[in-house]
Amino acid sequence: MFRNEDGSIRKALVISLGLHVLVGVLFLVGVNFSTPKRPTQAASIIEATMIDDGMVAAQAERLAEMQAQRSAQQAAEQAQADAERQAAEEAARKAAEQAAAAEAARQAEQQKVVAQQQAKAEAERQRVLEQQRQAEEARKAAEAKKQAEAEAARKAAEAKKQAEAEAARKAAEAKKQAEAEAARKAAEAKKQAEAEAARKAAEAKKQAEAEAARKAEEARKKAEAERKAAEAKKQAEAEAARKAAEAKKQAEAEAARKAAEAKKQAEAEAARKAAEAKKQAEAEAARKAAEARKKAEAEQAMKDLESLMGSAPPGSSSSAASQGEVDRYTGMIIAAIQRNWLVGPTMVGKQCRINVRVAPDGLILTIGQGQGDAEVCRSAELAIRKTGTLPMPKDPDVNKQLQNLNLTLIPRL
Repeated sequence: MFRNEDGSIRKALVISLGLHVLVGVLFLVGVNFSTPKRPTQAASIIEATMIDDGMVAAQAERLAEMQAQRSAQQAAEQAQADAERQAAEEAARKAAEQAAAAEAARQAEQQKVVAQQQAKAEAERQRVLEQQRQAEEARKAAEAKKQAEAEAARKAAEAKKQAEAEAARKAAEAKKQAEAEAARKAAEAKKQAEAEAARKAAEAKKQAEAEAARKAEEARKKAEAERKAAEAKKQAEAEAARKAAEAKKQAEAEAARKAAEAKKQAEAEAARKAAEAKKQAEAEAARKAAEARKKAEAEQAMKDLESLMGSAPPGSSSSAASQGEVDRYTGMIIAAIQRNWLVGPTMVGKQCRINVRVAPDGLILTIGQGQGDAEVCRSAELAIRKTGTLPMPKDPDVNKQLQNLNLTLIPRL
């Protein structure tokens, strides 16, 4: 901009000097240095402007001073512009360095946040895996218990069957041994009798008459021996039958004792579970009764207050109906969670109170920190997550009341 103004001033100065020089030349050319003649007629008057060289020089000097001042001003302004440009560049450099440092800090903070989020996600994943492992262990424990009970029943039946078979075998063996022993004794007696008879026959042949009385005696003894043998056989068979019956009776008594003991244990276990279930039902009934009593007292207090104020509560019947719907859907929600709940034996008799926030369509949004037994709360939270979507009513008022639930969950086998 200053260079354009300087050129314009120079151009104007040159034009002014040119005009002054031209006027001077014309003036010199028009001057007549000879003796002037008297004009015969009136001469015309020529007007001209005299230019003072001193004034031109003063103007030129003033223009030079102005140009010098302008150059100095331009130099100062250029120096100031350079200084401002350098300051701006330095400020821009520092701003860039600060921006780079801020960006590095932001990236470091972002990396830190990402690392924290990853660590939190990993911790959550490990916690879910631990819950799944515990649930699987509880399921395996329940399955192992069921298999053990089935195995115990099978072994009891097998033991009973083996005892009966063993008793029958021993009875048959005792009977067989008694019969063999009786047959052996009978054969031996017969053999001895035959030998004796032969000997007596030989002696009788030699001493027929003398031995006739003896033979009669021997015949009597033989009959007695046979009678005794038959009686011994009969006693042996009776003893064998008695022992077999006694062995069978003992086996049946042992089987009956084991069966009675198993039945007694099963009845005791059933009684224990029934007592626990009854205790839980009584506790739940007591809790519901207390809630109903508190609710009734609150409603009665409200009615008393309204009666004192002289106005009936509008929509009281619809409020009771809405509360009934809330209770009904709360029961349906708890039943849905119970169906997905893996309950272990160690969890019976305990409970967990937990807050659940639900979307209008039943989608579970958040699950709060459970209050109660830690194992029960972890298992209940896993069951809630497994349920996913809860049954929700179409009534907007009831639906809104069920969007923030405080559930008391009691495990049941």
